[in-house]
Amino acid sequence: MSKSLHSLIAALLLSTATQAIAASSVDLSVRGLITPSACEPTLANDGVVELGKISVQDLRLDWPTYLPRQDMQMTVTCDAATLIAIAATDNREGSDAQYDYYTFGLGMINGSEKLGFLTISTSNLIADGMPVRAIGSRDGGVTWQREGSFMDDGLTAVSELDTLTPLPVQRLTADLQIKAAIAPAQDLTFTKEETIDGSVTLTVKYL
Repeated sequence: MSKSLHSLIAALLLSTATQAIAASSVDLSVRGLITPSACEPTLANDGVVELGKISVQDLRLDWPTYLPRQDMQMTVTCDAATLIAIAATDNREGSDAQYDYYTFGLGMINGSEKLGFLTISTSNLIADGMPVRAIGSRDGGVTWQREGSFMDDGLTAVSELDTLTPLPVQRLTADLQIKAAIAPAQDLTFTKEETIDGSVTLTVKYL
């Protein structure tokens, strides 16, 4: 075998080995941004909604019993104008008797019975003195649409009245309407007082 053929074979083997090594590794990149602004959300009445006592006799048998609407103001204050959204998380996951994007659970009774559900809608949104509207995203902020209620595991931001683009805010106020409903009484077993136990965490997410 000629010297040149030996050199060619050696070069091909080296090239193949190099390619095999390159194909056996992959890079992982970690990226992000540190925002210089911080935002703090607050709720009136420390975020507590008191529904009082409800008699079993007042519950509808085969249809949810909707309880009186409760109103609460939410305020978000940032150090500077910041692009943010609010993420709503159901802390009673799995107890939602309606099981919808817009509903959150009220807890379980007797170990397996879903007591009901609640919704949280918004109105009178004011961002830095300007009326704005609520927009929502179900895909982590990739797309936005008009949305008047918080969504379980969704994002809610605000935009100008004629756009669907999230708007940076420094101070945002919104009136929240909390509507709770008890599941049909025929699906529930009451042998003692049961606690209505809804819990939703509202978290500022930086976009």
